[in-house]
Amino acid sequence: MKRIALRRQTINIGVITFLLVALFRVIGGFEFLELKAVDVAFNLRGTSPPTSPIVIVAIDDESFNQTNLHWPWPRWYFAQIIDKLKAGGARAVVIDVIFYEPFDGDAVLAESIQNSKNVILANNIGVVSDPNFRLEQVNMPVDALVKTDAPIGLSNFPSDRDGFGRHILAFQSLNEKLFYHWAVIATAKYLNQNLLERPTSTSIPLTNRAIPLRDQTLLLNYRGPARTFRNIPAYQVVNGDVPAEFFKDKIVLIGSTTETLHDNYPTPFGGSDRKMPGVEIGANAIDMILTQNYLTDLDLLGGLAWMIVAGLVGIALNLIRRPALALLGLGLSIFIFAMVWLAAFVLQHIELPFVSIQAALFLTFIVPTVERAIVEESAKRRVRAIFAQFIAPEMVEQLVEQGIESSRGKRAELTILFSDIRGFTTLAEKLAPDQLVAILNQYLAAMTDVIFKHGGTVDKFEGDAIIAFWGAPQADARHASRALAAALAMRKELTLLKQKWNSANAQGFEIGIGLNSGEAFVGLIGSEKRINYTVIGDNVNLASRIQDLTKEYRWPLLISESTFAQVKNEFDAEFLEAKLVKGKTVPVGIYRVLGTRGAPEDERVRPVFA
Repeated sequence: MKRIALRRQTINIGVITFLLVALFRVIGGFEFLELKAVDVAFNLRGTSPPTSPIVIVAIDDESFNQTNLHWPWPRWYFAQIIDKLKAGGARAVVIDVIFYEPFDGDAVLAESIQNSKNVILANNIGVVSDPNFRLEQVNMPVDALVKTDAPIGLSNFPSDRDGFGRHILAFQSLNEKLFYHWAVIATAKYLNQNLLERPTSTSIPLTNRAIPLRDQTLLLNYRGPARTFRNIPAYQVVNGDVPAEFFKDKIVLIGSTTETLHDNYPTPFGGSDRKMPGVEIGANAIDMILTQNYLTDLDLLGGLAWMIVAGLVGIALNLIRRPALALLGLGLSIFIFAMVWLAAFVLQHIELPFVSIQAALFLTFIVPTVERAIVEESAKRRVRAIFAQFIAPEMVEQLVEQGIESSRGKRAELTILFSDIRGFTTLAEKLAPDQLVAILNQYLAAMTDVIFKHGGTVDKFEGDAIIAFWGAPQADARHASRALAAALAMRKELTLLKQKWNSANAQGFEIGIGLNSGEAFVGLIGSEKRINYTVIGDNVNLASRIQDLTKEYRWPLLISESTFAQVKNEFDAEFLEAKLVKGKTVPVGIYRVLGTRGAPEDERVRPVFA
């Protein structure tokens, strides 16, 4: 029943732990770490060279150096690039630059765009906000370029909470107008597809395919770090250093790659140390749509389902009784979940929640384990507190390892010792109360130390009487011999105490000791508020009766026949008589102990109470 209760408690704590972990995920507590896990997955997968026909014409430092042009470049220079690309047969051209102010050469550029008929311009949606209001507005190219009727697409690259770019906003509506990202428009143009219907938060329909989304965003399946796509400096295109036919049927993206124009963003590859130009982020989006290697993630319910599986595994591992095997199972489960997570990403392009799954697995295992350890340690402290009162400290730790349940109660073969002070009432009448208490405390402390030294357990003190036993809580085949050796040592210790006290009143201080061996009940007895570790039974009563006989026989140390049978090879004892004691129907053999076998005469037990 106890084991069933412990298992039920483990399951309950595991379930509560899982619910807390799941709630933490629902409120976004794992979001930051999950994003970093995605970055790890990308880097473990490594670079995957692009296969789509995408080329970047770079507004780079080399072009600035070769042309001696300053930013912003004159529009006629962009017109020259457009003309070269048209001549080469480029199928779609994106200018990832927002020409939102009039500038030299606007008309020339507008003419080139009209002649090319494959150019896509860029705009963005700017946000102005403060604590009292929020204003969104569209920043459009100058009128001269808008009038060319060239498609215009968003260039916004929203970042996650850590500042990294892992997705693009595929479309956005503002003032009842719909704006697609230029990567979506460029892909549709290249595929000769039409954006037929209004998109939904989960899909952009084309003529014969659809682009899957998550809340209007397109998760980016990056091919690799910056410059994974072919970059050609802009000046080389204008100068004709690149053969015109190189651009035939390609998607050409014109954009900044220099740090000085601040259009670079941290991505899973390289992070802040190797930022990726916004134009190349768009290149990754186009490549993903063309190859249909979409990166997807699980919705909230799907993630929770995986967490439930991990939580059940964690709880199940907790039910394994062998800790080493349970820990091995935990390590193996963590590894398996990690491999499934990585395989799903690399082979199926699916982002499984990594941190929340591992948290559910680990915490549903470790929290019940820690709770159980705390409970067990609390029980051990309780055992220590209880048994430190009765047995030697070195025995307490051995007992603690068995747990308090092992001490609830059992029948055991024991030797019980009763010791009582002779003439205590007379002594109490002669001494002042404080003197009497001082002597009694010293006596009890010294006798307790002797009992502990010989492996005994102090049952209780009843006034001036001491009750102790051997054979429990730790079983001991030599319990009778150890008990009798302790009794003889108590006699010697009393002699030393009397010399220390050096008082005429204390010289008459004597003790009678009786021992009996046999089966008795031993264990924790009492209520929740007060509990004792004690022995009860007929053999305990017999030890008390034998101690009483020390006055009748005027001998300080008597044992029963059952004790004599176990110690006769180590100690000298003489048979007195078979005595019918109170509570017995059959006479009991009584022996007086003379001492350890072979002991010198001055160490032998002498008669007292004369």
